[in-house]
Amino acid sequence: MRSRAAPSFGVVLSLALFGAGTCHALSLRSSAAESFLGDVSLGSEVVYSKATGARLRLENSGLEPIRVEMKAAPPPAAGLKDGYEPWPYLERVRVDISRARLDVGEAAEAEIAVTVPKDSALSGGQYQFDALATAKGRAGASLTLKTRMLMSVGPPLARTEEGKAAGFLDRPGFTLSPPSATQEKVPWGDPGVRETVKIVNAGEEDLTVSLSPARDWDASARTREGFAPAPNPRWLRFEKSVIKVPAGAIGSARIGVVVPRQRRYAGRRWAFVVAVDAVAGGRRTRRYFVLNVSTPELEEETQAP
Repeated sequence: MRSRAAPSFGVVLSLALFGAGTCHALSLRSSAAESFLGDVSLGSEVVYSKATGARLRLENSGLEPIRVEMKAAPPPAAGLKDGYEPWPYLERVRVDISRARLDVGEAAEAEIAVTVPKDSALSGGQYQFDALATAKGRAGASLTLKTRMLMSVGPPLARTEEGKAAGFLDRPGFTLSPPSATQEKVPWGDPGVRETVKIVNAGEEDLTVSLSPARDWDASARTREGFAPAPNPRWLRFEKSVIKVPAGAIGSARIGVVVPRQRRYAGRRWAFVVAVDAVAGGRRTRRYFVLNVSTPELEEETQAP
């Protein structure tokens, strides 16, 4: 099973300053280098501790007392995670820290809350901002530790669940043909290039089939070697996301992707995974369709004489 990597734990940043016979060392430890705040909806408030199960923890692991300040900041272009764009509403990020002064070995907890505006332009995007914790020592030295904050705007994406415990039914007559496809050098920002997938219902009951991007998946989704997981599953596009397939019939779905025209996405190979759920009588069966995509190289920019 493939799942999202857990946030790094125990991140430490240290700074040693050497004076006349004296060594003053600042060191700050954070419980996470990166945190995913979840799939959020327009008009909602996202709270770090509710999304991750605990507040962000900062510990003074140095040799002297420090004061800690914390704020939200835009990520530098080089620090953007693939598939994410800078969060455009930093004024809607609130950062609270439980205590500002930490003696050696003491820790503070930080709570981070984001109010998501009702801006339809945000839908389908993934966004990043950085939470910067700055430690200041007695001699005026300082260091800053960054935690990358990530979130996706839109309905929750399909995630791997534990088979029968999640209500999945073994429905042998429900298959996809083909189970995967490859599109080479997809046009930038073109949702018109779509792969046709046949949905076979060889059973005796009518099915309502829904398609949704998957954030993770099990071993039944076979990705091609050399294709990394897509950085933003929401780039997937469906001609229809819900399809009725009568008993003994074959339906079809058309699936494509829209990749933003950005140099950082040129010449890449990604696997987009679609969760295909068939429901009848309240019982659900899941199959996965894999769309392997490569992107073209961007032409070198030319400057006017």
